[in-house]
Amino acid sequence: MRQSNIQPISWFWDLSTRSLLDMDPPYQRRSVWNQEYKEYFIDTVLLGYPSPAVFLFHHITPEGRSTYSVVDGKQRLSTLFDFAKDLFPVSEDGKMTEARGKYFSELSTETKIAFWTYQILVEYVPTTEEQVIHDIFDRINRNVARLSPQELRHAKYGGPFIEKSEEMSEFLLEKLPNNFPQIALRSRRQMKDVEFTSQLLLSIEEGEKSYNQDELDQAYSEREMSWEDRNVVIDEFQQLVRYIGETAASKPELSRSRLRNQADFYSFFVVLSKLYKRNELPTDKGALAERLMGFLVRVDSPSERESDKSLADYYEAARSASKNIGSIRTRMRVLESVIKSL
Repeated sequence: MRQSNIQPISWFWDLSTRSLLDMDPPYQRRSVWNQEYKEYFIDTVLLGYPSPAVFLFHHITPEGRSTYSVVDGKQRLSTLFDFAKDLFPVSEDGKMTEARGKYFSELSTETKIAFWTYQILVEYVPTTEEQVIHDIFDRINRNVARLSPQELRHAKYGGPFIEKSEEMSEFLLEKLPNNFPQIALRSRRQMKDVEFTSQLLLSIEEGEKSYNQDELDQAYSEREMSWEDRNVVIDEFQQLVRYIGETAASKPELSRSRLRNQADFYSFFVVLSKLYKRNELPTDKGALAERLMGFLVRVDSPSERESDKSLADYYEAARSASKNIGSIRTRMRVLESVIKSL
C-alpha cells in the first residue's frame, strides 16, 4: 500500500542531525548538482514554490528505532542542508530581492522560519527488499536527462561486479598518475570512470570487446547475483595497474602522452593482460617506458607515419571509430609488436 505525507524541512534536518537519515545507501548515485542548480533550488524554496517529492525507505529496528534512507531526493536535501550550514549564499540573481547574496544566518527571522516550515511531499517506499528499491530508484530516474547510463546502473545494481567496479575505479585513481587515463571531472561525476573501469575488468575476463550500453547492462546483470571469477580478475587488475603505475613513474612524460586517451589506454591495458597471462610482461619497466614513448612520439609525427605503415595504422585506428572492435585489435597488434620488440 502506497504511503505518503507532508514534512517540513526542519523534520529532515532533525533526522540528519540525529544520524537517522542515510543519504548514501548503496543504490544512491554520486552527487551531480552544480552551483547553479543549488542556487535555483534554494530560490524555489524561498519563494514557496512547490518542488518534487522526496522518496524515503523507512526502517524500524527491533528496538523500535526509526531510521530513513533517501531513495530519491539526495541532491535536494543536501542542498538544503548545505544552505542551512552557510556553505553558500542565495544567488545574486534570485527573485527574492531582499535575500540576494545572503547566507542563511543573515536572513531575517521571518525568512528563516519560512525556510524551516517549507513543506515537502514524502513518498515512502513500501518494501524491505533492496532489489525492489533499486528498481524503484531506477524507474524514478529513467527520464531524468542528467543521469548517465552508469549512474542508472549504480541505482539498479548492488552486486559484486558493480561493487568492485566502483572500488577498482578508486584504486586506479590512487595508483596511477593524475588524469591517467584521461577522464574529465564532469565525466567522473557521472560515473564514467566506473564505466571505463568495468570495461577493463571485463577485458581480463573476456578479452577485448567493444561494448555498447545494452551489452554493458547485460554484463552487469549476469554478474549481479554472483561473480565466479571475481578474485582472479581483481588480483590481475591490481597487478596490472601497479605495473602500469611503475612504468609511468619511470618516465613521467608517458602519462601525458596520447596513451592517456581512453582508447589508447584500453588497448595498452588489454595487451598487458594478454602478456600477463602468458607470463611475458617485460621486467624492465624503464626500458618499456622508453620504447613506448618513442613509439608514441612517432605516431604523432605526420612524416613518420608516411614512412611507417604500422604507425599510420595505429593512428587511424585511434583517431576514427576508436571503439570499433577492428580498430581496437589494430591498436593492440601494433602495441604488442612494440612491447615484444624489447
